[in-house]
Parts: sequence; structure tokens; C-alpha cells
Amino acid sequence: MNWNIEIGKQISMMISLMVMALMIIKYRKIRKENLFFIAGYILFSLIDIFCYFYFKSTHRSTEIFFVIGFLMIVFFLYLLYYFQLLYWPILKKLQLILLILFAVNIIVMFYTEDDLLHHFSFNMLYTNILLLLFSIILFLYQTFNSDKILELNNYLPFWVSVSLLILFIGSIPILYFRTTVSEHIYFFILFMLNLISNGILILGLIWNRQDKPR
Repeated sequence: MNWNIEIGKQISMMISLMVMALMIIKYRKIRKENLFFIAGYILFSLIDIFCYFYFKSTHRSTEIFFVIGFLMIVFFLYLLYYFQLLYWPILKKLQLILLILFAVNIIVMFYTEDDLLHHFSFNMLYTNILLLLFSIILFLYQTFNSDKILELNNYLPFWVSVSLLILFIGSIPILYFRTTVSEHIYFFILFMLNLISNGILILGLIWNRQDKPR
């Protein structure tokens, strides 16, 4: 398979810019409960775009930006997003435990990984994805057992969750077998996952509307 990796990266960056622009346009209709996710999405997109041009111009490693920005800050914002969404006491306590585990994992990784800040840790990424998936499961359990199930089309956190599930669950196999598949297949699958994930997010942003004041 002869996938053009550069064009794929550029298309992905353009899609991210479109999503960010849509977020700005729809800002007044986006509830404050979604701000942690929006902050995380924008930060990750800006890191990705910055690192692309930074590496192209300097040929220096960009690992530190992804480790601190993506693995630590972005995932923390996503976990905090679900902590804010959960209102059932037991689920909120479970989400707090996940946040604590996230912090503990960072500390452990500093002791177990060699030069963590300058070496992208896939072990840390897998753990973060697992914690995020548990968070999404808690949220979906709460959602499907509440009145929100009647208005899923207009409920942005649901579409955010579907988007994240597709992106991260879909990426686990290809990330795990990254050393055994060709570079073109690897980046093509990541591109398609990113495209589908962003497509769902765009639909969620378009369909989202504020609850009418009661």
C-alpha cells in the first residue's frame, strides 16, 4: 500500500482546524460542562500542528511536547471532563479514583521509564487510554440510565464519548503492532480513525443545542 503520509498529516491538521473553528462558531451553544474537553482537544491539535512544522524546520525531537502536552495535560483534561459530567455520587467517587491513578501512574513512569520527558512512553499511553475508557463507560452507564437517553442527538458529551471511543479503541491494535506493520499502513489506519472520530465530533457539534431555560 502506497499511502502518502505527508498529505495525510496535512489533511488531518486541516480537519482539526475545521473542528476548532466550528467550536468557536458554536461557542454560545456549547454548555460549560464541555469546556474541559474543548480545551484538551484544542491543546492536542495545536501541539500536533506545532510539532509538525517545528520538526520540518529544525529536525529536532518533539517527544517532550507530546509527553507533557498530550500524555499528561490533555489526558488529565479529558479525565477531568468526565469527573465534571458525572453526578451520581458513586460514579463520581470512582472517577476521582481514576484521576488519582492517573497521577500515580505519572509518578511511577518517572521512576520506571528512562528519560520519560524525551522518550514517548507507549506504556503510559496504554494506561491513559485504559483510564479514559473506564471514564467513558461510567459516563455512558449514567447517561443510559437517565433522561438524557431521550435526547442523545442533542447531547454533545455523548458524541464526544463516541468519538473518543472510536479513536482510542481503534488505535490500540495498530499502536501495539506498530513495529510489525508497514509505515504506510500504520499512518493510513491512524488517519482513518482520526477522520471518523472528527467526523462524529463535527456531527455532535452541529446537532448540539442548549437546553431551553426552565
